[in-house]
Amino acid sequence: MKKLIPIFVIISVTLLVTLVFLGESDRPDPKKPITLTVWHIFVEDMRSVFDEALNEFNHSVGAENGVTVKATSVTDAGVINENLAAAANSDPGAPKLPDMVVVNPRAAITLAEKGKLVDLTQYFSQNEIDSFVPQFIEESRLGTAKLYTLPVAKSAEVLYVNRTLFDRFSSETGIGLDKLSTFEGIAEAAVKYYKWVDAMTPQIPYDGKVFFYPEGLFNQAMIGFQQLGGDIVKDKRLNLSTPIFKRIWECFYPPAVQGGVAIYSGYANYLAATGDVVCTTASSAGSFFYPSQVTYADNTKEDVVFDVLPFPAFEGGDKVVFQRGGGICVTKSEPETEYAACLFLKWFTEPERNLRFCSSVGYLPVRKSAYDKILAGDFPAIANKTVEKALLVVAEMQKSHRFYFPPVFDGFDNLQTQYADRLRQAARDGRNEYLRLLRTSDAEEALNSATKNAMERFIKMFNQ
Repeated sequence: MKKLIPIFVIISVTLLVTLVFLGESDRPDPKKPITLTVWHIFVEDMRSVFDEALNEFNHSVGAENGVTVKATSVTDAGVINENLAAAANSDPGAPKLPDMVVVNPRAAITLAEKGKLVDLTQYFSQNEIDSFVPQFIEESRLGTAKLYTLPVAKSAEVLYVNRTLFDRFSSETGIGLDKLSTFEGIAEAAVKYYKWVDAMTPQIPYDGKVFFYPEGLFNQAMIGFQQLGGDIVKDKRLNLSTPIFKRIWECFYPPAVQGGVAIYSGYANYLAATGDVVCTTASSAGSFFYPSQVTYADNTKEDVVFDVLPFPAFEGGDKVVFQRGGGICVTKSEPETEYAACLFLKWFTEPERNLRFCSSVGYLPVRKSAYDKILAGDFPAIANKTVEKALLVVAEMQKSHRFYFPPVFDGFDNLQTQYADRLRQAARDGRNEYLRLLRTSDAEEALNSATKNAMERFIKMFNQ
């Protein structure tokens, strides 16, 4: 306890010193406490951990400075975005804007354009800003020199592998984990896996299983373009008539038609929980939901082990990965309220505290020094081993990969949705045609016929 008191004093003094330039009159008065409201999208375990953090702040630094932070809206991003838009437009019956809110870049830009957000460079020194991961800060600037959101918890995409299933497949086919470092290798393994499972029941034709599921079809393509030196979006339109897209197409469409890649639109961990897929690319934040036991279609259960590997690259491409997650913004109000909100944000993103919060729920800390702690093994114990593996892998990727965030403009979300929906439908049509042709043709002939001109037809849908 004697050791904890000096640490608390140091943190409190540090937070106060970094905000002294605002002046005494702009600070909350401990004799006249204020309550800040925050809206967020944290769910389940993440919500409870965030509630614990609020309680800790309110009874320590917050109590000392007359500040209490209270979560007044907890819902999904879509509902929060609707409520924010209504509040920003002063629509009849709209709720009052909160003092802080967890937002994605698109919603933050809308609020910033309406003059509703605080430029956090007024409250954070350059040294403080430089302590954050640069790519996270760059995304938070929303294409401006200002800082409208503060990153508090991020994620990246990784490759999850059910080693229990994979090792059985590997021992009989010779396909090693090294194949999973590239999308070309995954596509090859996917086709072989389907055939391997299919051969187990020769009396039942074409009953193989899928091997791979890319949870974000558009993300895979977007990052593939980045890895291979291009951009999937050009002049706010999809840039698909390129050799780069052909490489991306070949790693999804033909193996999907042959049954090795899942044509699915849900979360990857759902397929992982039933053993219907061996490996998936998905958010590191989803590591919490990967099971230690799978339940098969016949209701039998099996204990399994999931490994987490770096996000794959296309052969010859750069190491690039998609960064996910929004940040917390502060809405404009009285100076003392803005000061109090930034006091909380400084406290919440302090490296050790932020690492404790993020690591417990599968997210990534936002300050550079936290990654040094992770790589040195200096982080809180994590009960969920898949979460721990994801944390370690992304910490390594933060050093070796370029983290990429997409452009933000009106219509971008629609482009993503159209791309994924149309690609899945094209793959379903191709799969059905392939199975039909197999009744009268050999596998190679059926595949050639089912995939002929499919990419050209797909691209044409976006050029009309």
